[in-house]
Amino acid sequence: MKILVFYNPFKISLKDLEEKILKPVKDEKIEILGCLTAGSSIENIQVQSADYFIVFGGDGTVLKIAQIAAYFSKPIIAVNIGNLGFLSAYSSNEMEELLQDIKTENIYFSIRNILECHVGTKDIVVLNDVVLLKSQPLGTMDIEVKIQEHVLFSFLGDGIILSTSTGSTAYALSAGGPIIDPNLNIIEIVPLAPHALNIRPFITFSDQKIEILLKNMSQGFAYLTGDGDIIHRMEPGMSAVISGSKDNIKLAQRNGNNYYNALNKKLGFGRRFE
Repeated sequence: MKILVFYNPFKISLKDLEEKILKPVKDEKIEILGCLTAGSSIENIQVQSADYFIVFGGDGTVLKIAQIAAYFSKPIIAVNIGNLGFLSAYSSNEMEELLQDIKTENIYFSIRNILECHVGTKDIVVLNDVVLLKSQPLGTMDIEVKIQEHVLFSFLGDGIILSTSTGSTAYALSAGGPIIDPNLNIIEIVPLAPHALNIRPFITFSDQKIEILLKNMSQGFAYLTGDGDIIHRMEPGMSAVISGSKDNIKLAQRNGNNYYNALNKKLGFGRRFE
């Protein structure tokens, strides 16, 4: 068994990772192809040889590995050493359980759909969302959204989120969007602070081509972000095209722990408070 390890250096040092967490892995004679910080350069031979990517960090660390995992079709096993860890199947003190599950193939992989974004000369994929945001808090943006060349929205506001079902529990949820079962292959469109009562979140099929046009701004410029990273600076007249990708990401879940358990345990969703 060969694994490639990624970690967040702001949450754990390489020394602590190797001595306190990865020691049982070596004892089990599982080959570690490398320990890399999320976002660092990587050799193709390392990726192609790996059976799994094991990611140590929080949800943000998983998102940084998503594009390369999708490109090389490598399953991700996320180990939480962050705060919420909604995308994680294990915590850092559950390494023995993780190793046992790997050896016995007792890990279920949830297939997560992703988005493709084309803007300027850039093409990227994201696991959670693409967001158009103002560069400063003042003023508004004039935004037009088309689906398959048909106008869906035209409004003044602070921006817009295009989210996968996985991303529905991230920024889209904070902006008033619904929680969506990750097995649904859809795109959720959530306007940010629209200056109109008739502009509301909208859900469409992932095979639709969605165009976001920045028609104008009262001042400043805007950014287009993908999973929290800046993709492109946006000026009035520029547009981005988003659609569902033919690729996907395989994200580990422990057998017996499903998405609804995670909602209840980590978000308190559906729990009765007395």
